[in-house]
Amino acid sequence: MEQQVKILAVDDRYENLLALNSILASSHYDVISLQSGEEVLRYLLKEPADHIAVILMDVQMPGLSGFETVELIKQRKACQDIPIIFLTALSTSIEHVLKGYHVGSIDYLFKPVHPEMLRMKVDAFVNMHLGHQKIKYQSELLHKRTLDLEETNRKLAEAEEKLKQQNSLLEQWVEERTTELVDAHEKLLKSQDHFKKMFMLSPSLMAIRRLPDLTYIEINESWKQYTGYGDEIIGTNMDLLRTDSGESTSCDEVIHNCKVKYETKSKETRTALLSTEIIDIENESCLLQVAVDITESLRFETEMARLAQLNLVGEMAAGIAHEIRNPMTTIRGFLQLFRENDRNMQKEYIPIMLEELDRANEIITEYLSLAKNKQSHQQPDQINRIIEMLLPLIQAEAVMSGKHVQFQFVDCPVIHLDDKEMRQLILNMCMNGLEAMTIGGTLTIQTFEENGYVVLLISDEGTGIDEKHLEKLGRPFFTTKDEGTGLGLAICYSIAARHKASIEVQSSSEGTTFLIRFPIPVDTIDPN
Repeated sequence: MEQQVKILAVDDRYENLLALNSILASSHYDVISLQSGEEVLRYLLKEPADHIAVILMDVQMPGLSGFETVELIKQRKACQDIPIIFLTALSTSIEHVLKGYHVGSIDYLFKPVHPEMLRMKVDAFVNMHLGHQKIKYQSELLHKRTLDLEETNRKLAEAEEKLKQQNSLLEQWVEERTTELVDAHEKLLKSQDHFKKMFMLSPSLMAIRRLPDLTYIEINESWKQYTGYGDEIIGTNMDLLRTDSGESTSCDEVIHNCKVKYETKSKETRTALLSTEIIDIENESCLLQVAVDITESLRFETEMARLAQLNLVGEMAAGIAHEIRNPMTTIRGFLQLFRENDRNMQKEYIPIMLEELDRANEIITEYLSLAKNKQSHQQPDQINRIIEMLLPLIQAEAVMSGKHVQFQFVDCPVIHLDDKEMRQLILNMCMNGLEAMTIGGTLTIQTFEENGYVVLLISDEGTGIDEKHLEKLGRPFFTTKDEGTGLGLAICYSIAARHKASIEVQSSSEGTTFLIRFPIPVDTIDPN
């Protein structure tokens, strides 16, 4: 039985506590110094009282006196048996001594206290405390052993009864278990037969290889048909499957849908998706390889992508021809009229022809801006700064057309932006929104941060975009306006793509909302 014996020394004067610590210094117990009755009460509420051998209490203290403190200590059941010795240099009258004994003290000493006498008294109380604790521990141990013995007897009786029941059930369990094992064996045989059929008839290339030497144990018919290798590779560790970088895939790691290349016996290189799994066959660890040949699928996808590109080129060519043919027809008509009538070119017709030429030039310029794969000059910047620079221009355009602009900005992280391209994107989006509304409508511009993105929201109160047209937004030369080239929104989509941003469109009869989400660089994301 090990315990830490403690002596509580209570005195409001620090020098007295030092003296007590010096007198009572011992390796057999710890002296806890406290300077007020309140500290004693707090200590006893937090710490167990079982380890306290004696309390040395000063009588005269500010706040709670020694007498009041002891009265409160004795009211607590756990502390009633702690011996208390009063130490005082002031309250030496017989009335104070009697009061000390009355409140529950064991002794009442006057300062200055003889060190040897105090040490002997404390040692005696410590020895009494240790003896009491030892008797208490032995009593508890005896009681515990008695309870353990009773519990053991009870369990023995229960065990004897259970043993009788188990003996009666054992034969029945053995019989049932034998039946289950027979059924399980039959199911295992059926399962193995099913696995073999699935393995051999699977359209995927399948092989079973022994670990760790990776020798082939079995291959299915698809493996033989695709690779051209048959039973001659059984027992070898020939490596047919390799990654795009030429590295071997012969490893005991489990992989899923890894793109690999393999060379057939006829030296044709084909592509497949490889998955592996480690299985046990007859208590032997093996590697199951399953490969799905995607060579024809890749060829089909490549051809479809080429046809889609040709189709897009055709659509763009038709759009350019249609848009440029109109102004060219107008100019040709005027020139033909002047040639046939031998008249001088009238000045009022010249602005019309120049306007048509400018329109054709604008179409070509916007097309080149869309088509060219230019390098963005992106720098860390605040999107709010760019919008604030454009607000006067947007508000002026709104006032001229009898419409309103409201904006709501919040502090957003710095992202990588091309200043000129962002001005073009914001102006195009805002002008489209203003043109889509009637007089009195409100254009809303907001910025906020959401899920690792800085979001630019531009919303109008127009009639909305027909659902069948939503999927066409961003295509060159597609427009729902009476006038326009249909290239402005396509340029916006191109700018967003160069900034690795996405554009989400939400439209209804109450208006259209564009949400442009710009990714926040990893080094600027707040971990909280």
